[in-house]
Amino acid sequence: MKTTHSALLMVFILLLTGCAKENNEQEANQNFNETYGGTPFKGTATGIRSQNGADDYTWKGEGRIALIEATADSVSMVFMADFGDLGEMNFKVRGKYDRSTYRMDTTDPSIFFRIIDENILGAIKNTQQEMSFEGGLKKVTASMIMRVNFKEENGPFPKGSSLKLTFDTRRTIDDGDDGEGCKMRLVPIWSPSGVTMGMVPDC
Repeated sequence: MKTTHSALLMVFILLLTGCAKENNEQEANQNFNETYGGTPFKGTATGIRSQNGADDYTWKGEGRIALIEATADSVSMVFMADFGDLGEMNFKVRGKYDRSTYRMDTTDPSIFFRIIDENILGAIKNTQQEMSFEGGLKKVTASMIMRVNFKEENGPFPKGSSLKLTFDTRRTIDDGDDGEGCKMRLVPIWSPSGVTMGMVPDC
């Protein structure tokens, strides 16, 4: 079966809508966006494609996780995997937040994305693919495993193949760095209605 690895491009989006004591109290009063926003998380990203029960191709590159487009009660979260000349795989979700939780829930129980008690859990099912998400988000480290089962061919992913995309990232908190220095770039973005263009941070 012929695939073109040099043309790899997959992007997912869902837009739904003492001193120690003082420091602990200050962190407890921060909302989700204040705690995890600002400086992006950076590290590694690894993608593994499987067909017929066997791994047959691996991508390795840079992984980044960032919060963008914040309002008073919602924010977009982007997981970006850059594999250089081979392309990139990005996932973007928008959810509501409060002090410690983040939720993108729908009327369909098979479509959700949540971060509760620093644990990431999610699932998305449609006619093209089934996706699941699990991981952890802390103030200085963020990790996630995204699994995709393809019901239809999508670029280098034949019908019946699967992808395991792993992010392992961290950051150093600098009180003077709020992430506003990141440039934004326009990239193709996948949505249920087709491929569109959207902005993601390049930090």
